[in-house]
Amino acid sequence: MSVGLFDFLFNKVLVYTAVGDEHYFKAAQCFQSEGLRYKVKSNSGNRPALGQQHINNTSTIAIYDFYVKKEDQHKAQNILSKLRSS
Repeated sequence: MSVGLFDFLFNKVLVYTAVGDEHYFKAAQCFQSEGLRYKVKSNSGNRPALGQQHINNTSTIAIYDFYVKKEDQHKAQNILSKLRSS
């Protein structure tokens, strides 16, 4: 399913892309603590970790796209600004 179709069908907007598990958990924790409902689309595969090159390319990094309802976009951006400043 393409992202455009995802947005259309579920009335969601992309508010944040987390690269790696640490950033995913920080964002998810912030959204949950503020009571913000969100959906995550994960691309967990097949990309070498930043700054690492292995001969067999076994090191991969996950990418997580956070989506919220359009009416919650401003709230999500406020939450993310707190996350970035901490």
